[in-house]
Amino acid sequence: MFGRGGEEAHSLVRNGIPVRIIPGISAGIGGLAYAGIPLTHRDINQSVTFVTGHDQNGTAPQSLDWKAIAASSPVIVLYMAMRNIERIANKLIDAGRAPGEAVAVVSRATTPQQKVLESTLEHVARDLEKASLEPPAIVCIGGAVRFRNFLKPIQSLDQSTSPDNGFTDGKKGSEAS
Repeated sequence: MFGRGGEEAHSLVRNGIPVRIIPGISAGIGGLAYAGIPLTHRDINQSVTFVTGHDQNGTAPQSLDWKAIAASSPVIVLYMAMRNIERIANKLIDAGRAPGEAVAVVSRATTPQQKVLESTLEHVARDLEKASLEPPAIVCIGGAVRFRNFLKPIQSLDQSTSPDNGFTDGKKGSEAS
């Protein structure tokens, strides 16, 4: 999602090269679920909004209606947003999202190098800088993040094949040193 798959397929077809699309599960769904974050839960949301974290110029998307996104979606998933997370968080706060709203950044989801940072919308940029997480990463904003506290133990049943689902240094965002 938000990668260049559509652009690449279009170019191949335009040049007479056959294309086969193989469906898969997006990191915004599968990667978050693997980290213990369900995107939907009847007690908290009936919708999810997926947003790209940068436009073609590498900046936070200017064409998005951040006020509508902030007001209409209880859970927001950001792809490729690490570079612009401070700007995006500020836009969402300015549009009415609570500064203390839960945020999780899942780096290298489903791999042995997986790391998860939990923070708040207000502090995610600072905490992300301190944690030194590296892309690729998925950002989840909203109440779904709180379910990680309940679902995280499920991930650790088989330590031999499961990635580390802990924080980069074992501490929550604002506690990170």
